[in-house]
Amino acid sequence: MTDYNFLRTARMQPIAVPLWYGCEVPGTDHGAIALRDGLEQRWLDGHYNSLLRRLEAPITIPVADVPRARARLHQRDLVFLEAIDDANVLLADAVDATIKREHLPIVLGGDHALAMGSIAGAVRNAAKVGVLWIDTHPDINTVEGSLSGHIHGMPLAAAIGTAADDLPRASALAGVVPMLQPDQIAYLGIRDIDLFEEKTILRNNIFARTMDEWNDDGIIHGLEAALAHLVDAGVDAIHLSFDVDVLDPGIFPGTGTRYPGGLTIREASQVLRYLGLWTQLPIRSMDFVELNPMLDPSGISTQTALHLLATALGQRMLDRG
Repeated sequence: MTDYNFLRTARMQPIAVPLWYGCEVPGTDHGAIALRDGLEQRWLDGHYNSLLRRLEAPITIPVADVPRARARLHQRDLVFLEAIDDANVLLADAVDATIKREHLPIVLGGDHALAMGSIAGAVRNAAKVGVLWIDTHPDINTVEGSLSGHIHGMPLAAAIGTAADDLPRASALAGVVPMLQPDQIAYLGIRDIDLFEEKTILRNNIFARTMDEWNDDGIIHGLEAALAHLVDAGVDAIHLSFDVDVLDPGIFPGTGTRYPGGLTIREASQVLRYLGLWTQLPIRSMDFVELNPMLDPSGISTQTALHLLATALGQRMLDRG
């Protein structure tokens, strides 16, 4: 497979996953559709012809209806697991097939439970995938360790195998358990960290820069440290997972698990522009998750999310072609 940064050069395959069962807050399903439809429209309106030429027609992963879903929230009973698993089976296959075509899968959430499928699809196509996880939350809880019981807080536990007993289908999606070793993960921006997650990160010596540490390091310096860690771990491809709740809620209210002290829009844009230029290892797949337009009727969060997604994919302020 050609060794290049798919963010910058590959054809782009949007894969919308209208999933809200992992966060148990309705609206992230609308976020997936808003991103799916808004990206192309943004480039059509702005005459970004070179980017449009790289953009494939979107795929939408079906998510099954769970009967009486809104009456069954926050019960810690995994009632949504089957629907999440079914969607992730389809997603893993879609990501797998997209990478095999040497296109970039852009997984549009939807909540972060979809990362179980996207990471699995990436793992099928590399000897050792590294995951760059930019998020307020580590999302490495098990069912037992989770305070909320929400499955969007468990994808990396499934990936490293610690949730295999409770999430057996998700944990096996890549065809190997575990999908990842702890040294294949690099966290940036985490700041709302459950005690169980903190113990897991420290016990496994997982690379992590909390939001405070990242800010103190300098945004680009901290990003370079995370990427250097993955290089040193011997990964041969990177999966980028970007959760919009890493942004400060004062500027981005349209997400369901807000926590103060996040990135500014300029800082997030700086990170995504840097990743688009990075060439040391191929970035072959990405998630962009947790936009909830229902929580920001002004539409500003949706427009901000589209701006950052487009930036990650190569749009620049004076780069029309």
